[in-house]
Parts: sequence; structure tokens; C-alpha cells
Amino acid sequence: MRKRYLLLLSLSALSAAAVTLDVPRLPAPDFADKEVSGDVPLPANRLALMRTFLLELTFDSTPSNNVQVAFGRDNRPADGALAAEETDFIIGWDCGEWFLRPQGLKERHACTPQVSTGRRTLAAAIRVNDLGVPLSAAFTDGDAPLAFSGLMLPPFPDWLKPALWTHLRVTVRGADIPAEAVKVKFAPDGAIITIK
Repeated sequence: MRKRYLLLLSLSALSAAAVTLDVPRLPAPDFADKEVSGDVPLPANRLALMRTFLLELTFDSTPSNNVQVAFGRDNRPADGALAAEETDFIIGWDCGEWFLRPQGLKERHACTPQVSTGRRTLAAAIRVNDLGVPLSAAFTDGDAPLAFSGLMLPPFPDWLKPALWTHLRVTVRGADIPAEAVKVKFAPDGAIITIK
């Protein structure tokens, strides 16, 4: 007599929800240089099941404005503001090109698009393992991938580890109003496999 075994394989969506932070738009500038900055703490519950960090920076680009987001650790002292020495990296737009500046702010990696004006969205996606170590990083301008000059990934440096960041700082400069919108999301993996 033959015995039959039934293997059931089911896919189920991971029940943990993503943690999303919609950063408030900056106020109008008070000074002639038109520079405005704002610091925002990252959500405390972001690390529980985080496997993907996502940044969306949408704004009106011009050849003369600057819109950037800095990430880092507010700890020298912890005052709610992200100082230059606390910054792990800055990413954004400056005078017609995308740029990325790693920790220490001595290096600058750039990528120049064919068109430098109009409403656009920078997206950054960093996938990490269960220890918070980056596995991949991708940057796009709308649907177009961005290749920052001189930036070689992997290996992934410590300044590109979302689990270490506590704050972000948005800064805008220039005569043209960027109408910036910044969204950060910490998301779990999309699915798990259950074998019964």
C-alpha cells in the first residue's frame, strides 16, 4: 500500500507595516541668501523589522537652486539638530546636478541629468540584512538610474547604514522656491514562506 504525503506551500504577506515619515515643508526664508533648514528625528520604532530604507525627494529643480537631505546621528551633544560633524551623508540637488557627499564632507560625487529644470523626484533605496548591514543601494531620478561619479558600491561603508541614523536635516537654498516634499520609509521584506 502506498503512502501519500501532501506538502502544502503557502505564501503570506508579512503582517508588519512600514514606518513612514512625511517631513513637513520648510517655512519661507527670513534671510537674503534664501537658505532654510529643518531637523527631524527619525521614528523610534523604525528598526523593529526594517529591511529596506526608502527616500523620496520631490521638488522643482532649476539650474540655480539647492535642495538636500542629510542623514546622521545627533549625539555630540544630542540637541535635536544634525551638525556637520554628526552627518553621515548628504544627498540632493545643487545647481543643475545630483550630488552625494559622504561622511566628513570632503568627497563629492555628482551626476548631471540632460534636463536641469522641472518637477522631479530623487529616490534612494537601501536594502539591509537582519543586522542592518547594506546589501544593495539604488538611486534614481524618476525612472532613470543615477550613477554618481567615483562612487563605488559595494562594499558599503558605515555612513550608508540606515540603522545608525537618528535624524535627518532638509536644507534648501537659492532664489527659486523648490516646493520640496520629503518622504522616508522604513519597510520590512515583502513576503515570507510558510511550509506546513
